[in-house]
Amino acid sequence: MWRFRRTSGRVPTGTGIEAALVSAAYGTDPVLRSGCEVVREGGVAAGLALLGEERDDAEVRAHRAEALGRAAVDRVAEVASLAEGDADEADVMLWLGHVLLARAATRPTGGAATVRADRKALEAGLIEARAPLEAAAHLRPDDAVPWAALQTVAMGLGADREEKDRIWGEVTERAPHLFPAHMTRVRSLSPNRGGTTEEMFAVAGAAADGAPEGDPLPAVLALAHAEHLRAERKRLIAEGSYDYIADMILGRLHGEAVRELFEAARAWVSVAAPHERDVQAHHLFGWAFHRADVAEAARWHLGAVGHYYCELPWSFFGDARAGVAHAMARVGVDPRVRPEGGPT
Repeated sequence: MWRFRRTSGRVPTGTGIEAALVSAAYGTDPVLRSGCEVVREGGVAAGLALLGEERDDAEVRAHRAEALGRAAVDRVAEVASLAEGDADEADVMLWLGHVLLARAATRPTGGAATVRADRKALEAGLIEARAPLEAAAHLRPDDAVPWAALQTVAMGLGADREEKDRIWGEVTERAPHLFPAHMTRVRSLSPNRGGTTEEMFAVAGAAADGAPEGDPLPAVLALAHAEHLRAERKRLIAEGSYDYIADMILGRLHGEAVRELFEAARAWVSVAAPHERDVQAHHLFGWAFHRADVAEAARWHLGAVGHYYCELPWSFFGDARAGVAHAMARVGVDPRVRPEGGPT
């Protein structure tokens, strides 16, 4: 088990780590990744079959819906046409909603002159995604997954607190520990989105404390720290600080916050059970311990992700792939080499 130890100041260079990293956007399970590849090549029926296999497991269903949504981002019409046959309509609507969510998130962005147009395009995309997700929720009333996606829609559209709370209640009534729903809940309460630091950390802390044994849910506490630093960085820049000055002022995580994260992470990994979101959780804790300059813990978590990188929370502070590569290099993790007896 890793210990609480600071990082050496030496940073290795020239390792080619960034080139070895692969996005986890299509999942990390070989079956799911293969299914996503088939969908990208036009085999949408295969994607629907994958989505329909795990209707009673909200974690698996949510993970597959997200990955397959990204895979079909250029095949909206083909996915929508599945509803004209004998396919399960709730599955089709759920998938279509995630496809439209993914398409909205990958909209092209330009310079300052196009910010308003980009925002309108995003809002239009989110509104378009909302209808099939609501239909999926209506068609399968016990399914938490469309409600979890509707959280993202509400957050992106800047919904009021009453609406966010209503959707959150629908999710937790059906799946109280659903990892992506808690991720979105924490983000929706960020100061960047009209919430407060106190309530954001309260929700993250409650999720960590109430997580089932072996569940990676405590990692949302690291997400709350990332959202807090992101909000502070945005505030400093708005007040006139240059980017690098803002980064210097924010510095690293330290003190009791790091101790709390350390205990939460250690409690999880000591009894961890296989979970759809393991790689995401390791990235969240890996980012936090890298930011805190706690070498062994950061090395352990980043070594556990294999060659996959996640956007969150790295993308809050720059290019995610480059950020992961830098952190790995700093703590001595090479994703091209699996340490003998180490985490897979």
